[in-house]
Amino acid sequence: MKNDVSRVRPAHLGSGLGAVDRRRLLKLGGGLGAATMGGHLLRGDVLGQGSTPAASPAAIPQYAANPDIEGDITFWHFWGSPIRRTAVQRIIAGFNQEFPNIRVTETAVPFSDIWTRNLAAVAAGEGMPNVIVEDRPTLPDRAANDIEISLGDLATRDGVTGESFWPFTWEEATVEGVPYGLPYETDIRVLYYNKAAFTEAGLDPNTPPTNWDELWTFADALDVRDGDTLERVGFFPAFGNIGLDQWTWNNGGQWQDADFNPTMNSAVNVETLEWMKTWADRYGYSNIQALQSTFGSGNQDGFMTGKVAMIVDIQGYTSILNFFNAQFRIEEDGENLGYGVAPITPAPGHDPAALSGGFALSIPRGAEQTDASWEFMKYMVFVGQASWARDTYGMPTIQSMATDPVLAASPNWSFFVDAMDYGRAKEYNPFYPAFTGDLLPPATLAALSGEQTPREALDAAQQAAEEEIERVRG
Repeated sequence: MKNDVSRVRPAHLGSGLGAVDRRRLLKLGGGLGAATMGGHLLRGDVLGQGSTPAASPAAIPQYAANPDIEGDITFWHFWGSPIRRTAVQRIIAGFNQEFPNIRVTETAVPFSDIWTRNLAAVAAGEGMPNVIVEDRPTLPDRAANDIEISLGDLATRDGVTGESFWPFTWEEATVEGVPYGLPYETDIRVLYYNKAAFTEAGLDPNTPPTNWDELWTFADALDVRDGDTLERVGFFPAFGNIGLDQWTWNNGGQWQDADFNPTMNSAVNVETLEWMKTWADRYGYSNIQALQSTFGSGNQDGFMTGKVAMIVDIQGYTSILNFFNAQFRIEEDGENLGYGVAPITPAPGHDPAALSGGFALSIPRGAEQTDASWEFMKYMVFVGQASWARDTYGMPTIQSMATDPVLAASPNWSFFVDAMDYGRAKEYNPFYPAFTGDLLPPATLAALSGEQTPREALDAAQQAAEEEIERVRG
């Protein structure tokens, strides 16, 4: 693997997405220029949705399509759940109507395997897909190591630029302005809370907590115990779709400086892990483990079973709640009081902050059928994301798609778009791209379980990060 990171763009540390003005977003109407090499301008439409024209998205951008292209391509993704795989197949059905000469075979590869399998295939020179869903924040590392090919010439030919995208998604998918993937889907983390539990506990179901102190006092009312057994916890910071990496952002911390030097054991980061440890001490870590062992998949998760009253997850969790018709009642036959959503809760005196992650569609090195793959990628991004958002509540990377009136009519969608203002890109280190993912989960576990103090756990993480970065830097 190459250690040359000269082509990797520097991370913009601590920058939120505030540069994306939501009011400006509402005025956008697309933004791709016409192709100049004979490309056919295709106006995106949501195919296979059963939508009336009046309900179609407000602004699916025009893009340059080349409908005469032929080929057979394979598409690797990891969306194997009924909701998401059906959404993928719906998009492919629409693509087939527009591009009858391109045959797409989709394969759902487990999330834990998809990228390692692709790396192995590229190294072997065979077996790679034609198109793959890549982890967008680490795409620059894939580019630097020639895992995915440059899309620069194709993008220039067809007039594809970053104008239509949330800026941070395009930045993550490019190296020195050259795209190595087309951004596909992003997200924002918010606080979900059980209104029935709030009402039962004497809390206002329309007034969620706004900071860490209020989380604690709300949990005082929401916790339910039977002796040492936890029947319901008000909140636990390690439950849900969030971890220490983002909690420290909500306390004013970062994980590296502007020169890519790690700051794992800074005072504020240690303070944040100590805050998480107070929650483990509150309940008893073994009691938390026992409660978590009762969680299942689907509608048996901690939130839908009423065992966790407040939890952080992405806006896409809404599609899961809808799919299972989640019910939140005080009595078994009582009224469904539903759930609420609120901004993620920061430390007192700080603003909310959360990861806006997501993916990109890329072409692995060595894959054939590049032209057919490119046509499919463009369709997925510039047309397919509209139906994908409706089906999965995934936040489109095309800004104007967020104004789809069908989405806007859905409860909480406008809130999710507003919440994008506090989203942040992942902290990317070109010398150790996975440094937070590799080092923070074990440090968190060591601290919460009492194996190490928060200081000891983050000192160890700091040492490991420094050693790896020094090794790569040479």
